[in-house]
Amino acid sequence: MLFMAVVSYPSFQATVNMEDVDVQRSIDKEKTFVDDFVHIKLRITNNGSKRIDYLEVFDVFPGEGTFKLVLGDNTIGTRIDPGESVAFSYILQAKQRGEYRLGPCRVVTKDRSGFIFEEKELEAYTTLLVYPTYEDVRRMKSFASRRREGMVYGAHRTRQKGLGSEFYGIRGYTTDDEYRRIDWKASARTGKLMIREYESEKNIRVMIFLDASSSMVSGSKFDNKLEYSIRAALLLAHLALERRDPVGLIVFSDRLHYYIEPKSSSGQFYRILEALARVEGSGKKNLYGAIDYVVKRMKKDSFFFIITDMEESSQFFLRALTLARSYDNEVILISPFGPFFEAGKLEGVDLALLEAISEELWERREKLKSQIRRLEIMDVIDVSPQDFFPTIIMEYLKAKKKGGSGLV
Repeated sequence: MLFMAVVSYPSFQATVNMEDVDVQRSIDKEKTFVDDFVHIKLRITNNGSKRIDYLEVFDVFPGEGTFKLVLGDNTIGTRIDPGESVAFSYILQAKQRGEYRLGPCRVVTKDRSGFIFEEKELEAYTTLLVYPTYEDVRRMKSFASRRREGMVYGAHRTRQKGLGSEFYGIRGYTTDDEYRRIDWKASARTGKLMIREYESEKNIRVMIFLDASSSMVSGSKFDNKLEYSIRAALLLAHLALERRDPVGLIVFSDRLHYYIEPKSSSGQFYRILEALARVEGSGKKNLYGAIDYVVKRMKKDSFFFIITDMEESSQFFLRALTLARSYDNEVILISPFGPFFEAGKLEGVDLALLEAISEELWERREKLKSQIRRLEIMDVIDVSPQDFFPTIIMEYLKAKKKGGSGLV
């Protein structure tokens, strides 16, 4: 040991310079979805004039269930000659939406005996944005493709190809009608000229209000009310944009997190997607501030989809809904009820305590809902993890129908 300290250590210091070690990281994509895979590659170069007999590199990535190592290894041990490079790679699966930094890199060099080493942390970072899961949208597309567009969850439609509108019915011909719209088969059956009528869809303007206050993130990190609400908001935005409806988003707590004005352009979905990926729950609720911000910047006669748990709601909550209605906006209030999202994860005493709390919360909630209904709110709906997504789809289709249609 004395020999190592007196002879080997000075020699090791003379031959190894950590500044000569360069690490470069690259990833195959900078943005991905939950459950998708990311390929990470690292290249280590010895820029010095001396050989490094033993070099160990450990690449750090966020843990705690946010990423899963599925292939390869995020560490390597190797010898590297001067001017040479070595590379290794591994594959991660993203498990939680959000914006993350891969890194830093921990580099360890050792002498031949392995007794003497030096460690350094290289500030090498790579940013990766993980979108909310796209699986809900894929599921909806798959379901709709089997039952035709719009026929989700029992909402059946009949369309005639090429007309871009829905068949409404048949009526008698008048002199103001176009000759090409005569239904000759119906005319032959009745002995009178008959006209086919179609119901054309009108676009509605959809504004999504997403509550990102601290009460929305209580419970599991992965399955709390906020995470389900984000997925529901993404599903609603995609569904509306496919029908060419302008869609906007505002994320709020006691401050404004994000605001995206309603549009139906091709890039709108990704604007909303990027905002939802970065949402973090914090603070108290201020729905009034969010609605006040929106009504001053938008036209009247829109559909406000408000996703909130209605917990910690003050007198300003009702005033906020009153403000929205005063600008001729229809309000659909979709509310995840906390105990529905937590009951499946508890047992024994904890479950009994939750049930007792649930009764009190439910009574308070029912009183608030009775006050809300006096404002002629279109719908106030409690949702659980099981019915959240079917509810958001049905409420959109109901809004679409209420939004008006014209006969052509």
